[in-house]
Amino acid sequence: MSATPTFTFSGHETFPLRATWLKKAYDLLVVDPTLFSHEDAFVRLGVGKNMAQSLRHWGRVCGVFERTTGSSYQISALGHALLADTGWDPFLVTPAGRWLLHWQIVARPTQAFTWFFAFNLFRGGEVSVPLLVEQIVAYLAQHEQPRPSPATLARDSECMLHCYAPPAPKALAQLAEDTLACPLTNLGLLQPIPGQGSFQLVHGEQPDLPAALVAFAVLRWLEASGRRTANLHDLVFAPGSPGRVFRLDEDALLARLQQLAAITDGDADFTETAGLRQVNWRQQTLPLPTLLARAFADEADNG
Repeated sequence: MSATPTFTFSGHETFPLRATWLKKAYDLLVVDPTLFSHEDAFVRLGVGKNMAQSLRHWGRVCGVFERTTGSSYQISALGHALLADTGWDPFLVTPAGRWLLHWQIVARPTQAFTWFFAFNLFRGGEVSVPLLVEQIVAYLAQHEQPRPSPATLARDSECMLHCYAPPAPKALAQLAEDTLACPLTNLGLLQPIPGQGSFQLVHGEQPDLPAALVAFAVLRWLEASGRRTANLHDLVFAPGSPGRVFRLDEDALLARLQQLAAITDGDADFTETAGLRQVNWRQQTLPLPTLLARAFADEADNG
């Protein structure tokens, strides 16, 4: 029997991810892997003390660095590829960079459970802090999982919404670091409902989502599931699937899946036989990071 996963709540100190944070941490960690053990880490990062703790949290959740032994942090291969000066998108200004971070945060339940729940398990299209807290409490009770306090869940839910909801015009007009919007707001996945204090979860074509990034997500999901095939329904609706995480409708996902063979050099393809529509991952010879590189290259070519 597999171990029951441990869900993580909080760690962000109520601060959404900021566009420049990961690059700041990357540049300093390259020089000093013990950055976060120093009392003046927040000074070096140019942020408040609680923001430095939040930045460390987001770096781990996004998979760009991880704690190793003692107080040291190691930058991941993804971190180097994305955030180096010559990387894919050091300042997260491209749709590919934002969608990639969204996948990293939302596709796994263990690192930021409220984010995973909102996009994969939440029932209904209209979301608010009370609704999120109510459904998460019910889910944890049903699965006999430890329940954080309602206040902790409310703070987590508020932070999640602030990551994706468009900033208020007044905040957008500010230039200070602490009011810079989270890059995920540009994905358009949450739209405010006027006068309701709630938001609409948006799904659809996601036209700026690169097909190569969807291919990467499909293969990662199959890999995590221990499978080599998956039908279209699961790829659209299963928790953690590309359809759920990216909020793609069936036709939009189908259009990307039909490009799989070309994108993966034949490692994977999509077939429709006798009414069965499924992805087949035959053999992985193309490294997954190559798919990400293609996603950013295609975006540059189309820009």
